[in-house]
Amino acid sequence: MFMGYEALMFDLDGTLVDTSAIETWREKRSWHECIRHFHLTRVNPHVHLLLQSIQNKKIGIVTNAPYIYAEPLLKHHGIRYDALISYEKNQKNKPYPDPLFRCAQHMNVHIEHCIYVGNEPTDIAAAKAAGCTSVAYANTYSEVEQLLVYMPHLIIKNFSDLQYTLTEEKHMQKIARECFEQALEEKQKGNSWGYFRYLNEASDHGHGLAQYYLAKVLRKNPHLLYEGKNIRDLLYGAVMKMIPEAVFELGQLFEQENKWEKAKHFYRVAAHMDYAPAQYFFAKMKLRTPFSRMKLHIAHHWLKMCSEKTGKAIPLLNQVEKIVQFENDLKQHFYYDKGNENFFICNYLSNEKYEDEYSMRILGVKGRKQADIAYFSERISPLVSDEIVICCFPSSDHRNILTGIRKIAQFIAQEKGIDGTDCLVRWKSREKSSYGGERNIQSHVQTMKVFQREKIVGKHVLLLDDVTTSGSSLRAGEQLLLEAGALYVTKLALGKTK
Repeated sequence: MFMGYEALMFDLDGTLVDTSAIETWREKRSWHECIRHFHLTRVNPHVHLLLQSIQNKKIGIVTNAPYIYAEPLLKHHGIRYDALISYEKNQKNKPYPDPLFRCAQHMNVHIEHCIYVGNEPTDIAAAKAAGCTSVAYANTYSEVEQLLVYMPHLIIKNFSDLQYTLTEEKHMQKIARECFEQALEEKQKGNSWGYFRYLNEASDHGHGLAQYYLAKVLRKNPHLLYEGKNIRDLLYGAVMKMIPEAVFELGQLFEQENKWEKAKHFYRVAAHMDYAPAQYFFAKMKLRTPFSRMKLHIAHHWLKMCSEKTGKAIPLLNQVEKIVQFENDLKQHFYYDKGNENFFICNYLSNEKYEDEYSMRILGVKGRKQADIAYFSERISPLVSDEIVICCFPSSDHRNILTGIRKIAQFIAQEKGIDGTDCLVRWKSREKSSYGGERNIQSHVQTMKVFQREKIVGKHVLLLDDVTTSGSSLRAGEQLLLEAGALYVTKLALGKTK
């Protein structure tokens, strides 16, 4: 990756120099105040050692800070450079690649033979757009996670790692590769101790896949852990070398710890790295994420990608394609509230002076009139398939069980689908939203529970409600059903308050 490079280019603030102590003045663009307080800034560890070790290479600085600030800061810290490209008002600056091109031109080197190091997403974007090798600098694992999604070629936590990579790469790679190949040979022979030993050696020489495999061995055999070895450190080490298997493995680790958002983050990145297991798990997790826009189409996309590599995804892909078709059919017959991702059959005029047919029919359902219950049931039933679980949103009064919307759900389930009307239950009454009660999701979530979970686990659920206004009630129901194991929830109301 780094062999044959002609020059290194660096971002300035936060990369070469820690300028956090003068951040307030920088944000205000008070450059003279910044210069007065340069004594509060410090060069990041091992920067000078790195620059000394590559004296035969050209050094460029590309920053979005102005020249009147950048040049004296570099001089203050004695940082050598061959070209300085700073912010220019009438030019394209980072994240555009233009300043990197200008820097390479000043140094008379080819951009594809350059390495660019920075600590911000804009740095990675500029480097990748320019076509040079991008290295992200991160101080913490949290920063690693933030920068990982932009997929640089490498992430470093200190400049000594970069120095070692640049000055010892050929020799280091040879030893690491030989140790890793020996480890695989020992595994084929059934020599688990030899496998572990050579994995250790390859890992110590910075072999990313070896770090990943060693972490897996230690997770399965925690008694092999010894001082200086940490599973999470090994995985992050491999992740920083952009090993997709390690990115996925960290996702698995966080999912086991019930850290869903972190798990989803790592699955997403590994999916974009074209790792099939991550594409499958990310699609599953995306489907089960409440209030996530376009999640059905995103999951469908990744399952299609995954199914081209493994047959494991095909059953779930088939299931999702049926859901996509069902929702497309609903869009042909009913209205769709894009903001809340709810379907509704008609507008509902709550003011009594507007006595339109649909509003009167919805009032009839609320009053459990059989003719109106039959009317809406017959409009929905032809679109439902046998695999769909029909659930209904419970009344605000926990004693009011036999509601009109429940009768519609039961009527539909008699024809097609699975009766899930006993799944979502109100265990504690709450004031009706139309009477001044809270319209937030939590007021619903805290007063409802899911029973008969076995009916909905891994299933497509159709959740019915009589009237939706803000969408909070249906979103609360969706959240509880997904948390209970439903694969996906389609939300349909008879009417939407106009």
